[in-house]
Amino acid sequence: MSQPEAFGRYRVIRRLGSGSFATVWLAHDDLLNYPVAIKVLAENWAHQMDIQHRFLEEARILRQTDSTWLVAVHDVDVLPDGRPYMVMTYADQGSVADLVKRDQLPLDEALRLLTEIGQGITVLHNHGTIHRDIKPSNVLLQSSPVGQRVLVADLGFAKSIDEASGFTAAAGTPGYMSPEQSIPGGDLDVRSDVYSLGAVAYELITGKQAPRAPVRTPPGRIRPGLPPALDELIMSALSADRDSRPGDAKTFTDRVRAIRMEPDPLPGEQPWWRRHRLQWRRLAVLGATLAVMVLTLTSAFGTPSMSLTPVYSAAHELRVDVPSEWASELHLDMAARPAAAEAGAGPGLLAATDAGNWHTTHETSYGVYTTLLPGARELEKVAESDRCGHPPVERRVDSQRWEGKVWEWSDCDDNGALTAAAVHEPGEPKTVYLEIRQPEYRPELADAIIDGVRVTA
Repeated sequence: MSQPEAFGRYRVIRRLGSGSFATVWLAHDDLLNYPVAIKVLAENWAHQMDIQHRFLEEARILRQTDSTWLVAVHDVDVLPDGRPYMVMTYADQGSVADLVKRDQLPLDEALRLLTEIGQGITVLHNHGTIHRDIKPSNVLLQSSPVGQRVLVADLGFAKSIDEASGFTAAAGTPGYMSPEQSIPGGDLDVRSDVYSLGAVAYELITGKQAPRAPVRTPPGRIRPGLPPALDELIMSALSADRDSRPGDAKTFTDRVRAIRMEPDPLPGEQPWWRRHRLQWRRLAVLGATLAVMVLTLTSAFGTPSMSLTPVYSAAHELRVDVPSEWASELHLDMAARPAAAEAGAGPGLLAATDAGNWHTTHETSYGVYTTLLPGARELEKVAESDRCGHPPVERRVDSQRWEGKVWEWSDCDDNGALTAAAVHEPGEPKTVYLEIRQPEYRPELADAIIDGVRVTA
C-alpha cells in the first residue's frame, strides 16, 4: 500500500517493514509528542475474518500481559476499509536479527539477550500462551535511559495453551520451529517454544542459524571454548524428543542465567578482567578505566546505582522505580513473606537479581518487592526481631506524597540490608507495602525508591 498521511491522530513518517499479514509504519503521536509503531492488517486479508481475529487476538494478548519484556499495545482501531490496526511501542534499535548480522556477539551479550528473551516467553507461558514463532527478527530492541531493552514481538501465531491439541495447521518459521510444529494437528505445548529458544540461542552464540532437526553439531564446535553446560543446554532444547528438552521457558532461562553468572564464562579464554590486568596496573592513573571496572563488577553482584528505571504492573496498579541492576528479573505475582502476609500483604510485583531465591536464606537476592493493600495499615508484624536476628530501626515517613513507617535492618544475617515500608498518600486509604534488599545499607537509595512509587489506578 502507498504511504498514508495518518492513522487517526498518528501522523505517519515512514514504513518500517512488511510481512505476510501486515505492514508496520513509524508514526508520531503529535498529541503526546511520542513516536509509535503502527501495525496494519494487509489489504489482501481485509475480508478474511479468521485473519482479522488472529490480528486482534495478538493485540489482546499483548495488552493483557502488559510486560516489560513484550511489545506494548497502546491502542487498537479500524480503518474506513475495515482493516484493524494496533498502535505499539516503537523499537528504535531494530531487531536481534540485525545484531547477529553485524558481527559475532560477545558471549556475555548473547547470554544477556537470551535471558531477556526467555523472560518475555516466560511471561507468555504464565499467561497461558504459546508464541509459536520465536526468532531473532521477532525480538526487537529499544533504547532507554538505562540501556537497551529487549521486547518480544509478533504474536501473530500465538495460541492459548488450552487449545494446543486443536491446532489444525502448521505454523512457525522453518529453522526455528520445533519438529512437532510442522505436523498439522500436532499436540503442542510450551516445549515447542523451548525448541525455538534453543534455535535462537544457537544463532546468538555462533552467528549461524541452527541446522534443521535433528541437530547434531553443538555450538561449541563452531565457537570453541564455550562452557560445556551451555552446549548441553542448547542441544537439549533442540532435541527432536520434546521430553528431553527443558520443561518450560523459565527452566531454560534460569539455566542460561546460571551459566552467565559463572566466574569464567569462557574456559578457553581468560576473562576480560584477567586479560587486561597488567594494562590496568600500568595505566592505574587513568581513573576512568578504574571506574568502568568497578561499575562492571558491582553490577554483576547486584550492587545498585542511583540510576532508576520504572517497572510496571497493571494488575497491581503500581509503577516502581528500581535500580537497573535489579530489573533483570520481574515476577508479577510473588507471594509476600509470612510475617507480611499475616499482616495483610498479598502477592505483588518483584524486581530482583534472582527472583527464584527471594524467599530463601541460603542465597542472596537483591531487589524490590511491592504490593498494594486496600486500606491504610501499619503492618507492625514486619518488625519481628527474628527476621534478621535483631530489631529494626523504625522511622516515620512524612513527605508531600507519602505518610507511613519504615523499618530498617542495616545488617540482616550478614546478607546485606533490608528495608520494609508501609506508606499511603495523605487522605487515601490504599497502602503501598515495600521490601527493599541491598548488598549494603544505603538509606538514601531506599528513600528514592519509596518516593518514586506511583499508584496508577
